[in-house]
Amino acid sequence: MDERSRTILRKGRTILIKGLCDIPGICDKLFAYGVLTEGMMSEITSEHTREQQARALLDILPRRGQTAYDYFHQALVDTHSQDLADVLKPELASRPELSKAKTLEETPQRYDRTTLQHAASVGSPIIDPPSLFSVGSIDIHSTVTVPPFTPETVEPMKIKMLKCNRQQIISNNPDCYSMDGNPRGKLIIINIMSFDNHGIPSRDKQAHDLSATSLSLLFKQLKFKIDIKTDINKKELLDLITTEQQSRETYDCFAMVILSHGLGDLIFMKDGEPLKMQNIMDQFDTENCPKLKGKPKLFFIHACPSDSGEQDNTEMSNIFPLIHEDHHTLTKADIFLARATKYDPIVSNTESKGFWFIQAFVHIMKYRGHHDHLLDIMTKVNGLAREDDQLVESMNTLTRSLYFFPD
Repeated sequence: MDERSRTILRKGRTILIKGLCDIPGICDKLFAYGVLTEGMMSEITSEHTREQQARALLDILPRRGQTAYDYFHQALVDTHSQDLADVLKPELASRPELSKAKTLEETPQRYDRTTLQHAASVGSPIIDPPSLFSVGSIDIHSTVTVPPFTPETVEPMKIKMLKCNRQQIISNNPDCYSMDGNPRGKLIIINIMSFDNHGIPSRDKQAHDLSATSLSLLFKQLKFKIDIKTDINKKELLDLITTEQQSRETYDCFAMVILSHGLGDLIFMKDGEPLKMQNIMDQFDTENCPKLKGKPKLFFIHACPSDSGEQDNTEMSNIFPLIHEDHHTLTKADIFLARATKYDPIVSNTESKGFWFIQAFVHIMKYRGHHDHLLDIMTKVNGLAREDDQLVESMNTLTRSLYFFPD
């Protein structure tokens, strides 16, 4: 944390200690942002009085990096403590009121598998009518209300990102990751739907197709290069990783999505051979993939038990111990991981609409990706998860805010 931020926290300490009321709510926000660990949460809440808890929180924050200050400010805003938020960032205290929220609605439509596969290959979303999404540049302080997320509103082919105001985002968040390359990033989707006689049941192919298509259409609009690999074996995945490590391609962000069967720290390939999630992620850290040093590396994993509704209760800290440490090593910096623990294809009128986790992420990105950074996006996904009895876990070692800058 820089000296200016430390000074503001020090000078405003008395006001903050007296004014911090919803400390559990603030801590929950900071935990979701990756600022606080479970151990830190326990340390704060174990204090006997509210003021002691506030002091413990303020003692921890300066040790959590520059982004901790920004996330603390956002947590205060989110928990209706605007007066305290103004103490941290007085330059924003006189900002204009947020513009009236807008809601975009869509008409559900069915598409056959051939249409889905063609759209994924060319990266061309189907918009009907096109004028519905002619929103133009959105001010950084404007808001767009996210429509309810239901099976009927999941339309993978109607994905059109709202445009951001890059200049305003950077002006208000100068320490965000650079995302202006061409291509801006690379997304690899590993889509394992069937398995070769190893007692592992085949997956819902329609759910896989729709989820992969949704992600492909979304990230192509974010100027990512897309590489989809379907039903590959363990050796083919390892060869793919080696090729990526040795490639001279440069981009600002790397992302990998894995859709398969899994349990605990294992992901199964088409040949039934397992790979540890941590081992896959390690191949893209600073030591094994130097070209990604200082750049965000994102992993979205939907590799759950195959029975619908069955949940994988393995602790994230056991699966990813190196990411879960309080002090992150330099080689493990700039990593984000989100993991679904429940196998729940979305079904409407007996028709599959994709996997809940993937479609919920795409749904929030569609309406908030022009304005929110990644951790705010995931906080909103977690909100949907609570409403729908889902469970999505995430953790990160990001050192800056990650905005996708759709334009």
